[in-house]
Amino acid sequence: MSAEFEKGLVDVLAGVGVARPRLPQPPTFPAIRYQRIHTTRQSAVDGTATGPVESGLQIDCIAETHLAALTLADSVRSTLNRYTGAWGTLKCLFVSLQTESDFSEQDGDNLTHMITQRYQIWTNDV
Repeated sequence: MSAEFEKGLVDVLAGVGVARPRLPQPPTFPAIRYQRIHTTRQSAVDGTATGPVESGLQIDCIAETHLAALTLADSVRSTLNRYTGAWGTLKCLFVSLQTESDFSEQDGDNLTHMITQRYQIWTNDV
């Protein structure tokens, strides 16, 4: 993931919450964590870039209750799914939600709930 792509993601999600690649320690909830799954770049035989860049992105919406995780995930989905427009210094051509899953995790006495969303994002460059 390029710095421009990451900055664009953080900017787009700013109205929902602070998105980070890792949770701070100790974590504060609700939280949005992201990671790039893959990036596919197209290029011509001579090596020059052609066409849009497609990136797979995982977003984890984490909270102390299942309802809070669902509420955060709804806000992220409303913001990202079918998004087009400015993406930091890039142009976002389209965002598509691919999958969504629910998880919970026990760490001692602490139980956290997570909604994981996977998106495909097409930009002009990454």
